[in-house]
Amino acid sequence: MDGQPRRSAAVPPASPPPHSGSAAVADAGRLTAVRATELLDAVAGSSFDRLTALARRLTGAPLAFITVVDDQRSYWLSRQGLPADGPVQNTVDESFCQYVLGGEPLVLADVTADDRTRGNPSIEGMGVRAWAGFPVYTPDGQVLGSFCVVDTDVHEWTESDVALLEDLAAIASREVTLRAATTAAEDSRAAARAEADRASLLARIGGLLATGSELADVWEAIATLAVPALGDFAYVCTVERDGSLRPVAARHRDADGLATLWDWISTAGRRAGEASGPGHVAATGKAERIVLPSPDRLTPAQRAAAERLSVQSAMVVPLTSRQEVVAVLTVARLIGSPVYGDTDQELVTAVADRAALVVENALAYARERTVSETMQRALLPPALPRSDRLEIASRYLPAGDAQLVGGDWYDAFVDATGATSVVIGDVAGHDIDAAATMGELRTMVRMAGHAGSVSAAAVLAAVDAAVATLGHHVFATALVTQVAARPDTRGNHCVQWSSAGHPPPLLVHPDGRVDVLSRPIGLPLGVLAGRPRPDHRTSLPPGATLVLYTDGLIEQTSDELGTRDLDEGLARLVEVVARSSRAGVEALCDQLLALLPPAGADDDVAVIALRVRD
Repeated sequence: MDGQPRRSAAVPPASPPPHSGSAAVADAGRLTAVRATELLDAVAGSSFDRLTALARRLTGAPLAFITVVDDQRSYWLSRQGLPADGPVQNTVDESFCQYVLGGEPLVLADVTADDRTRGNPSIEGMGVRAWAGFPVYTPDGQVLGSFCVVDTDVHEWTESDVALLEDLAAIASREVTLRAATTAAEDSRAAARAEADRASLLARIGGLLATGSELADVWEAIATLAVPALGDFAYVCTVERDGSLRPVAARHRDADGLATLWDWISTAGRRAGEASGPGHVAATGKAERIVLPSPDRLTPAQRAAAERLSVQSAMVVPLTSRQEVVAVLTVARLIGSPVYGDTDQELVTAVADRAALVVENALAYARERTVSETMQRALLPPALPRSDRLEIASRYLPAGDAQLVGGDWYDAFVDATGATSVVIGDVAGHDIDAAATMGELRTMVRMAGHAGSVSAAAVLAAVDAAVATLGHHVFATALVTQVAARPDTRGNHCVQWSSAGHPPPLLVHPDGRVDVLSRPIGLPLGVLAGRPRPDHRTSLPPGATLVLYTDGLIEQTSDELGTRDLDEGLARLVEVVARSSRAGVEALCDQLLALLPPAGADDDVAVIALRVRD
C-alpha cells in the first residue's frame, strides 16, 4: 500500500530504540509537507470520518483517529468515539502518534508493557492501554500523522485488525493526496477570481454572470446584466438545430415594455440566415450594429418591430461555445438614448465573449448531467418487484451538483425459488468510476443470487471472489437480505442476511419497537477476500418493516465544527422509524430523507424498505 510493505503479524518488529520517531517530529521537510496540506485544524469531511468509523466498528476499539502531527501537537482530524464537545488534540509528547512518524507502524496490546511507551502521559491522562497505528502520508511521501485505534483495556490486535488498519491508512493517504489536489485547484480558481475583482468593469460584469450551472439561469443573468448597463432592453435567443431562434430570456427597463418585447420575440419566427439581426449573426458569427433608420437589409417586419419598440439603435452579438454560435444576445437603446458607437460595440462584444465562457461551462455541465442521469437510471433498478405479500419502496438522493453520480446503490429481485432479495451497497468514491463499479457489483450480486440456492453470506463471498479473480480494485460495503417466498404457520417470513461492513439494518415491529440488527458483520468487499462471512437469520412478522440504508443517511454534520457522530445519526434514524411504524413504506422513505439538512446531503443516500403485508 503506497509503497509500504504489508505487515503479516499483529506485532511490529521488536527493538527499535525508544522514541524512534522523535527525530522525525522536528524534521524540516516533514513539517513543510504537513503544513502544505492545510489539514491542521481542518474539518475531516465524510471521507475521513467514514474510514475511522469503519476501523472502530470492525476492530471493536472504542476510539479511532486520523491525526495530523507537527512539532508541537497531534491534531485529531477525525475522531470517532469522543464527545462532539471534547478535546480535538494533544501535545506531541502526549501523543502515541510520535512513534510512527519515522514511517514504521506500532501495534501494542498493552502500552504499559513496552519500553517505548510505558512513560507516555496519555496512559494516565486519557486512559490509553492499547494502541495500534499506521503512518499516513502527505502527497510527497512525508509522514503526515497516523491512522490509529485506541482501547482503554488491554487489546490483543488480530492479524485481520492489523491488515485492515494498514489498508485503511493507505486509503487515508490517498484521500490526503486527493484533498491536496482539490485544494490546489481551488486556490488557483480563487487566485483567478481575486485577479478579476481587481480588474476593470468588464471583469466585474464577468463575475455577475457566474450565477450558477443551469443554462436557464445563465441566459437570465446575461439579459439581466445587460439592462441597464448596456441598453434599455435586451433578449437572448438560442440557435436550435433546425436553424430557428428560440427566445429564452428578456429584460426591459419598463414593465409594460417587457410585455411588448416578449410579444415580438415570441412571434418573430426568426431563422438563421436572415439578412440582418439575430438570424444574420447566428449564421455569420459576427457582431452587428444597427442604427435606425437602418439599412435596406431589414425586413418590413423588423422595421415595424423597431418602430413599435421605439428602437434608436441596437447591437446583436453571438454567444459561442466550441467555436459554434449557440445563442445570440440583442441589446437596444430606445429613442432619446445615445446611439451605439464603436466603443459601445467593443464593450458589448467583450461582454458577450466573457458571457460565452459561462455559457460553455453551463453547456458542459448540462451534457455531464445528461450523461450522469442516464447512467444513474441504468444502474439502479427501473422497477421494484411486486408481491401480494410484500411491499417495497426505495429512494436515492445524489450528494449534490458537484457529485452527479455516486457509489450508493440498491436492488431488489425475486430469485428462482420465489424468495425476494433486497440489496444495498456503497462504493467508495463519487465519480464515474465509482458508478461503474457499483453497476458491476449489482450485476455480480444478481448473478450470484439468482438461483436462490446459496445463502446471503455465500452471495457476498462469491462477489468478493469474482472481484479478486478479475483483479478489480474495490472498496465497498454491501448488505444482502433474502426474504423467504412463503411465511410459516404464524405468517412470519424468514429473513437471512449478511453484511460486508455495511450499517446495520433495522427491523421495525408494528408496535413501533425497533431492532437494530447489529450482529457481527464481515469486512467490506475488496478487503481480505476469502475470509468467512457471517450469516444471520431473523423473523419478519406481518406488518413489520425491514429498513436498509447507506451511511449518508446517518453521517450528516451534527454541529458547527462539522463533526459527524454515526451513533447519534443512527439514534435519530431509529426514532423516526419508530414514529413511522404504521406509515406506508413510500411515506416512510420520504420521512427518512427528511432527516437530511435543508441544503441536502453531503454524501449519497440510498434507502430501501420492505414490509410484510398484514
